[in-house]
Amino acid sequence: MTTKIRVLDSELIDRIAAGEVVERPASVAKELIENSLDAGASRIVCRVEEGGRALVRVTDDGSGMGREDLALCVLRHATSKIGTFEDLQRLGTLGFRGEALPSIAAVSRFRIVTRRRQDEAGLELVSEGGKTAAIREIGAPAGTEVEVRDLFFNTPARRKFLRSASTEMSHISAWVTRLGLVRPDVHLRLEHGNRKLIDAPPSSDPHQRTALLLGRQVYEHLHPIDHQERGLRIRGQLSDPGGSRHNTRAVYLFVNGRYVRDRLLQHAVMQGYRTVLPEGRFPVVVLQLEIDPECVDVNVHPQKTEVRFSDARHVQRALTASIAEVLAATPWAITKGAARTYVIRSRAPAGVQESEHADRVREALARYDRSPHAVDRWTARAPMAMAAWAAHELVHSADLDRSDGGRPLVEIPIVGTLWRTYIVLASEDRLVIVDQHAAHERVTFERLRASLDAGVVRSQRLLVPVQLELDAEAMAAAEEHGERLADMGFDLEPFGPGIIVVKSIPALLAQAPVLDLVRDVLDELSDTGDDSAWQQRRIGVLSRMACHASVRAGRELGEAEIRSLLVEVERVDFGALCPHGRPVFAEFSRREVERWFHRG
Repeated sequence: MTTKIRVLDSELIDRIAAGEVVERPASVAKELIENSLDAGASRIVCRVEEGGRALVRVTDDGSGMGREDLALCVLRHATSKIGTFEDLQRLGTLGFRGEALPSIAAVSRFRIVTRRRQDEAGLELVSEGGKTAAIREIGAPAGTEVEVRDLFFNTPARRKFLRSASTEMSHISAWVTRLGLVRPDVHLRLEHGNRKLIDAPPSSDPHQRTALLLGRQVYEHLHPIDHQERGLRIRGQLSDPGGSRHNTRAVYLFVNGRYVRDRLLQHAVMQGYRTVLPEGRFPVVVLQLEIDPECVDVNVHPQKTEVRFSDARHVQRALTASIAEVLAATPWAITKGAARTYVIRSRAPAGVQESEHADRVREALARYDRSPHAVDRWTARAPMAMAAWAAHELVHSADLDRSDGGRPLVEIPIVGTLWRTYIVLASEDRLVIVDQHAAHERVTFERLRASLDAGVVRSQRLLVPVQLELDAEAMAAAEEHGERLADMGFDLEPFGPGIIVVKSIPALLAQAPVLDLVRDVLDELSDTGDDSAWQQRRIGVLSRMACHASVRAGRELGEAEIRSLLVEVERVDFGALCPHGRPVFAEFSRREVERWFHRG
């Protein structure tokens, strides 16, 4: 009698398990480096070739293994990290499942060389596709070296889904950066071919390690945090809004030394920033949560990047409150009421007049609050009519019955400006309020898109080239998308590990802040892969560029500048919306205004 259910052979089981643990070369690098950390290594070198397709080699000076342990380490569910169920409940190591090495060996040409300090000779184990040869003695330094060649050579369906060498390298760099942030006491080095991408010597100061891995420009916006309550400690650094990004890639969260991508924790972080960051911007944070291992379950995800807390509400509340408390002590604090008010909590720097300090802070805050309901305590309070507008639902221009025939914006008389952010126009029968930043942003975006489509983007050479420190992912993006960046008018040149020199930017963006512009463009490109993805992401890149080059809320425009802007808005397509989909202007008929005041 035949059966439908069969027991799979061990080789197929190993390949299936590899699919859960080994997603790409970065998974290999992560697992091997974590094993080195668990082995007590003080120095770890990760060498990669062809983005990890050809080689991932991790060498450490840790405790090494004897013959019996070496033979067992490539067997499934063999581990030195746990022995009982109680051990599983109090995990203090990064690797514990006993799946990483056998899973990696099953889909690669695999080699381990290891020696304990008390042994005279080292040992070598070689495996191909999970089939292990005999162990032999070999000369070797103390520690362990694991070499993984030709990843997925025996599973071509998996191999064909690997991305370009630069993309795969960016994922490896991201993991080395994460592990380097949480373990500043360990010397970490990452090499790709003949290039040194990361070299982080041990440091007793976690803040110095953060500056080295994330860059000095990012570090300048970071503030320390150290909070303890009810068996939970939260420590690390978090950015003010000036260091924000357009994605969550710079949110580094660790639980008992383990990097996690946990939705509950990310939500808690964003709640702490809810009054100081505009929609679409995210902070830079490096936060370590230390909690009793019995109060957290790390065994809920094959790649161990998710956790479950026994008292999730307590962790979430403590994280949100501690972040908000730190931000409240910076010049960026905003309190939220019926109308937003800006509260300055810091003293002016030495030698700076109080009024000048207030102007600096107000200008910075204006970049992050462009709501038409905002009230600036430092300039003026809105009259009652403005309160009525705020309560009224704004009507898109296309929905209005224009009694004046729909005259172009440029033909409507200028009444003035509101809060140095909105241009107010009024005719006999229309009231129009224009967001100056959104309007200029749409104009700049359309100019950039037209120039790029025509292949004639002009570059503006910087009088003095600017150096920019980048994390490894952004460096990989600069390398992979070099031609696209050149087509968009950028001239970027590598200048050593983690540093590029900006020599030229698009001429249309000549007034943009160079460092912020280039960093945000590279962040956008980091999420872009092949050509089809580029066509979809190009709009986002151009939108980001246009935003940096546009007049900001808070800048006072002269009448000639206003007229010129309105002329340009009328000339471009989709002039009623900015590239991010926000309205450029809102308008009201005279009848609507009179109804607000119960006239007519």
